[in-house]
Amino acid sequence: MVDDIFNEVDEDLRAEHARARNRRLALFGLALLVVVGLGTGGWEFFLYRQRSMAVAVAQDYFIAQKDADTAPAAAAGPNAPPTPEQLRAIDEFARVAAKGPAGFATLARLRMAALSWQAKNTAKALDLWDQVSKDQAADPDMRGLADLLWVQHRADDGDASILKTRLRDILAPKSPWHLLALETDALIDLRLNHLADAKRKLTTLSQDGGASQSLRARASGLLDTLDTSKTGG
Repeated sequence: MVDDIFNEVDEDLRAEHARARNRRLALFGLALLVVVGLGTGGWEFFLYRQRSMAVAVAQDYFIAQKDADTAPAAAAGPNAPPTPEQLRAIDEFARVAAKGPAGFATLARLRMAALSWQAKNTAKALDLWDQVSKDQAADPDMRGLADLLWVQHRADDGDASILKTRLRDILAPKSPWHLLALETDALIDLRLNHLADAKRKLTTLSQDGGASQSLRARASGLLDTLDTSKTGG
């Protein structure tokens, strides 16, 4: 009899334990559904915010681009100040670079650099190209373009060893800028009076079917000039 009572109590305890466990599982399941629901809603809200921000940044970028494209060049003369239109476009691109995602930020800095150079702010332009070149979040091709532009705008007076070092990676055939980099490298050789190296590179460019017609024409023109100078014609 006593054994039967203990058995019944034990069964009741096991049943209650099972019911408690089931209640905990049910509550956990409900909580999980709530969390998942909140997580899904939060993720969807995050994506919505990201899309909205991207649209806003894109609009700001294209407004800045329109202003930049319609900005007149600065007045002639080495000490002429930038025009108001140039300054406004630079400020607009700066806002995009500060708040935009990596792609738009990179494009904005490249446009700011071009405008800064046009406005005769050489140091600012070089610094912006340098920023893009060193930005690990930027697209590698855009970083290569920044290096190319930095070198092109220092080709006449920059340290040749530094210029050639910055060209090294974009001279590789896999770079989309390698032909323009080769042209720039040849121009540096001409400045250094390394005529044989320059002619070899220019000949390669003039015969490369992958080069644009204008690039091949420039290379051929320089070769003709070098040949004329050599013969004294």
